[in-house]
Amino acid sequence: MNAAQRLLPLTTLLVLFSGTAAQAGSVTVGGVSEAIATNRALAKVPSGKTVTDTTCEEIGTAGNSSTYRCTVTWE
Repeated sequence: MNAAQRLLPLTTLLVLFSGTAAQAGSVTVGGVSEAIATNRALAKVPSGKTVTDTTCEEIGTAGNSSTYRCTVTWE
């Protein structure tokens, strides 16, 4: 079993437990790709609100894999 395979369960847990950390006007969500994390965050924007910013951060993990944490801000 290589390092990436050993870390897959940990990475999965990090993504699942990163869940959603909401603040007034923004939401941050983790995912295994930037697109997935962005779409999950956008799905949490309250109805009728206008998205003003979307930022993503790549989080390196052991091996060549990464996870992403994306924040969407709205008015």
